[in-house]
Amino acid sequence: MLSSLIIQKLVQVVTLAIVSCINVANVHSYQNGNCLKNNQSNVHLQKISNFGLSCHDRFPENDRRRNKNIIAQYCSSSSQEDSFSDDELPSFVQSIVLKQVYPAMVKHTKEYGNPNIPLGNNDGKKCKTLRRLAFQKKLTDEEMALLEGMNFRFNSLEEVYDEADFDECLERLLKYEEEYKTNYQIPKKYKPDPELGAWVTMIRRIGRDNIPRDRREKLDAINFAWISTRKCGSSFMSNFRLIKEKLDKCCLVCQDQDTTQNTDEDCVKEVLNDVDVKKWIRAQADAAKNGNLSDARIDFMDQLPGISWRNI
Repeated sequence: MLSSLIIQKLVQVVTLAIVSCINVANVHSYQNGNCLKNNQSNVHLQKISNFGLSCHDRFPENDRRRNKNIIAQYCSSSSQEDSFSDDELPSFVQSIVLKQVYPAMVKHTKEYGNPNIPLGNNDGKKCKTLRRLAFQKKLTDEEMALLEGMNFRFNSLEEVYDEADFDECLERLLKYEEEYKTNYQIPKKYKPDPELGAWVTMIRRIGRDNIPRDRREKLDAINFAWISTRKCGSSFMSNFRLIKEKLDKCCLVCQDQDTTQNTDEDCVKEVLNDVDVKKWIRAQADAAKNGNLSDARIDFMDQLPGISWRNI
């Protein structure tokens, strides 16, 4: 009887030792980038770890639960090092555009602290294309996670409106109205078609008086509701309009938006003496410098009369 209990105990000890060795081996395989299971997912997690993921989050969720203590011990080790280069294209990337521009985005991040390559060259145009693909939900979840981890800037409403096909969006809007009959009160963040929601929101911001005549006539023809009954709004546009209105009063002769001259300097100084105004303008300047202000919003800021907003 006693010998039987001893044998059972020995079997348990040996089994635990084997399991422990397997777990340690698995951790070492992760460290070396040679994962035995779900390899592609692990490569994804490791590839984007330098863009925000913690050591713990590099491991798949199932393995984090099974090997909690082993992984915690590994991650607490000061000797651990990543075994990959951020320059390498993650194997899960499917988008041709992302494959083409990824090395340039990594280089831009190293030089400027962000992957948002401005327009002016082919790489900048590819970043613009990526934003459109993301807004249209044509990138995979892994590709979106990669871009988010890199702090990639996605499309603003202004850019969606500029890049969208007007007649195509108008047709989709008519189908939406036919189905829901809301007098064109589509949510700004309409999940089934986020591009359409953003497009309608931007049309209302531009306003009936400022939109091109041919587009205004098409919208009037369908009895488009130019004023939204939904409670929403852009903080950027609200602040921009308020400040531009104040600065416009400082402009002695404002024709064809030529506001670089003929301004009342004392009036401009008075506007900028408002702490909140100066703080907001500086925030936009910092965002532009860091590559986090959209081209459309930069165009808006350039319309502010009498000031050099980047140097406030």
